[in-house]
Amino acid sequence: MGTLGKHILRWEQTLAQAFLLASTLIIFAGGVGRFLGRPLDWSMDLATFCFAWAVFLGADLALREGRHVAVDNLVRLLPPRAQRWVCGAVWLFVALFLALLFAYSLQAAHQARFRSFQGIPGFSYAWVTLSVSLGSLLMLTTALGRFWRALREGSCS
Repeated sequence: MGTLGKHILRWEQTLAQAFLLASTLIIFAGGVGRFLGRPLDWSMDLATFCFAWAVFLGADLALREGRHVAVDNLVRLLPPRAQRWVCGAVWLFVALFLALLFAYSLQAAHQARFRSFQGIPGFSYAWVTLSVSLGSLLMLTTALGRFWRALREGSCS
C-alpha cells in the first residue's frame, strides 16, 4: 500500500471511530434528556446518521483486514491453480456487486436530496445514503486489489 493509501486508511479508521463514538454519545444524551423530561428530538436521527457512516467505513476496514465471514473449505481442497481462479472469480463478483451498489446508492442519494430528517429539518437524508456510496466505493477498491492479488498469488484473503 502506498503513502496515499495509508493516509486514506488512517482517515477512514479515524472517521469510523469518531462516528461510532458520536453515535453512542448522542444516544446516551438522548436517554438522559428523556429521563430528565427534556427529550432531544434530533438525537435518534443524528445517531442514525453517525451510525450509518460508522458501519460503511467499518465495513471497508473489515474487508481490508480479511475480517468478513469467509467459507473457503471447498476452495482449499482444489489444486493451487484452480484456487487462484476461483478466488479471482469470487473477488470479481464481489467487485461487480459493489460497483452496482455504488451506482444505485448514488441514484438513491440523488432522490433523497430533498428529504430531510424528521427531527432535524433542513438536514438532507442524502448524507446518510452517501455513506453507502463512499463505503461501497472504498470496498470496491479493496475488492479489486484482492482480485489482482488472487490472480497473482492465489490468495483468497
